Amino acid sequence: MKFPTSLIFLIVSLFFYFLQTDFSLFFLSVHKLMIIFIVASSLSISGLILQNLLKNPLVEPYILGISSISALGYVLSIILNLNVILSNLLMLIFVFICFFIIILNYDNSFKLVLMGIAINILSSSLINFLMAISKQDIFKTIFILWGNVDRILRNSEIIFLYFCFVFVIIIIFWLFLNHEKLLLLSLSDEEALSFGFDIRRYKKIFLIISFLLTSISVYFAGIIGFIGLIVPHISKMLNGDNYGFVIVDSIGFSVSFIVFSFLIFKFLNLSLPIGIITSIIGTPFFIVILLRYFR
Repeated sequence: MKFPTSLIFLIVSLFFYFLQTDFSLFFLSVHKLMIIFIVASSLSISGLILQNLLKNPLVEPYILGISSISALGYVLSIILNLNVILSNLLMLIFVFICFFIIILNYDNSFKLVLMGIAINILSSSLINFLMAISKQDIFKTIFILWGNVDRILRNSEIIFLYFCFVFVIIIIFWLFLNHEKLLLLSLSDEEALSFGFDIRRYKKIFLIISFLLTSISVYFAGIIGFIGLIVPHISKMLNGDNYGFVIVDSIGFSVSFIVFSFLIFKFLNLSLPIGIITSIIGTPFFIVILLRYFR
């Protein structure tokens, strides 16, 4: 019987995570682990959906600008001093601007990547502008935006954390039950119909799921790029068209990667955001895929 490879890494990473846990701060450690699970699962699943839906191995939430435009909404919500609910509503408004851009340019993957670069540049510029004119202490905001899973949550945010944790688990369970539909996303509408299934009505559902998950990820950990690019490729190389295992391995590898990175930083007494490391690793990976894609 085949066994998901990522579960070995996941078990080992969780063992070392709880081995170093100070049990006087047990709930704090559990909350951090929940954040890691939400962020890692959301990014890897979003990347997997977007790559299949847009039939482009280069896309993921960061490259398409979804993460950065969501971060723009997050920064604006901090400046306006909004609560958790209003912050997320504002982020979703910004994210669905990107959603409609993708819908309008759905059939041109190369144009979508260029649009994503433009959205990234514009969002980053607006974020820098807002932080420059803001009179608030924005150092913590900057640190979060770089991709930080090690943050202290307010009481209202802890309630929202539990809600998002349950929401992500429900989404994972639904995707696992519909993993064949996720595979069919990579086919043309005509090819999918030849298998007796009309995939067109599921496309917007999958796209909305990826956008919601990305927005949740940015709220809890800021911008962490390239996990949604690298991990799905590794999972598909290991499992082929077995998308039940692809989903499990995408989640397992992404959670393990962030947990190990967190533990290494803690052991070295470093306060480096995870997003910096994923960008260092992910950029060469992106270049390799880019060269192969346009060969």
